[in-house]
Amino acid sequence: MATPEELVRLLVSPNESLTVEYKSWLKLAEHPDRATLAKAAIALANHGGGIIVLGMRPDNAEGGALGSERRPDGLRRYSQDDVNAAINRYAEPAFHCELLFACDPNTGFEHAFVIVQGGMTVPVMSTRDRDGIIMAQRCYIRKPGPRSEEPFTAEEWRGLLESCVRAGRKDMLDSIRLIVQGHAGVVPAGGVADALIAFADQSQERWENLIDDLPPDDDARMPLGRYGLAFQIQDVPPAPSLAELRRRMDEASAIRYTGWSPFVKINRGPLAPNPVNGMVEAWLVDPEEGPARAPQHCDFWRAHPDARLFLKRGYDEDGIDRIEPGKYFSLTTPIWRVGEAVLYVARLARLFGENPSILTRCRYTGLRSRVLKSLNNRRLLMGNYQCHDNEATLETQATADEIDNNLAEVLHPLLVPLYERFAFFELPMRMVVEEIQSMRGGRF
Repeated sequence: MATPEELVRLLVSPNESLTVEYKSWLKLAEHPDRATLAKAAIALANHGGGIIVLGMRPDNAEGGALGSERRPDGLRRYSQDDVNAAINRYAEPAFHCELLFACDPNTGFEHAFVIVQGGMTVPVMSTRDRDGIIMAQRCYIRKPGPRSEEPFTAEEWRGLLESCVRAGRKDMLDSIRLIVQGHAGVVPAGGVADALIAFADQSQERWENLIDDLPPDDDARMPLGRYGLAFQIQDVPPAPSLAELRRRMDEASAIRYTGWSPFVKINRGPLAPNPVNGMVEAWLVDPEEGPARAPQHCDFWRAHPDARLFLKRGYDEDGIDRIEPGKYFSLTTPIWRVGEAVLYVARLARLFGENPSILTRCRYTGLRSRVLKSLNNRRLLMGNYQCHDNEATLETQATADEIDNNLAEVLHPLLVPLYERFAFFELPMRMVVEEIQSMRGGRF
């Protein structure tokens, strides 16, 4: 789910993609600007969801790089109704978008973020013409560039329709799940994960070498706690080159459910992925920038051509201003973070083979004395669930199809031992189902 820190990251390191679009300030009381916003939102909804960032303009003095722009005098702060009224004047079927705000830490200017939900079971079409900006009875999709245009080729139409079919299938499966509990995912047999454990240990050692010269209090060390996710796509031929491995990873990254996706790629200086020791590697830390960063955005990840991946990240709850670092453990964030990661690896796995089996290993550290907490207060949590253990290691094995079609059944048994460490808290299956629905629908 998008946190205030993730929204700020979209301002500090702007990077347009298929799921993130930047716009200048729009006058939503005027029809041309309403049409501009609607066209972008329709394309993102048909793509599977995304974010529109308002108040960013190309700076010609900086080579066209996007820069923060003050909201013009006379343009009042947007309301939720302003946004949805503008979009749904042109969209059929109508859909709801969330409106959030965050300030650029460098300029102090406040920006608006329109969170577009995905999970549409039918293509969204435009209903009106407006000044050559948008045409009636047209579908718009996101295309590389990035840009919002109509689908013209058979492949583009197929992608749009398959996305709607998948959304409808997920709704049907979620309904059936409430009646008959399915099963997916098994604990790997002894010795099966040995190679993956060795890879995770080597990756941990590599990360420790990278942070060795950082100041002791640097958040990039994730000193209060962190988690590592390791994956092995089994019985598939290796990627023929690092360039092909990165291409496959980029293709798997085309679908994003949150503002800070797994194996996130930032194409800027030392943060960009690079070939290191025969692997694709990224460390989202620039030591020259100093220690002003948040632990949940200091990712280290690497991918081996033999279809092994590793990701290390700090806890979101340790980088939120209103929460005391190291005190709490988010009630729902593990469902979102692990869920989004295994979905990513399932997409990547299909680029290695038809329906490979995937080993997943999660290791959480820095748990002792933390208390379960609903960070966004969307869920009522009765009682004080404190952890007296410091670590948790979780493992499962599932095919790409099982992950895609029965994600809740894969995640629930995987995460139960983690939650049990918090005073025997029993993770409800229904909560896993509902949080997955929210994640896949872009409902942060």
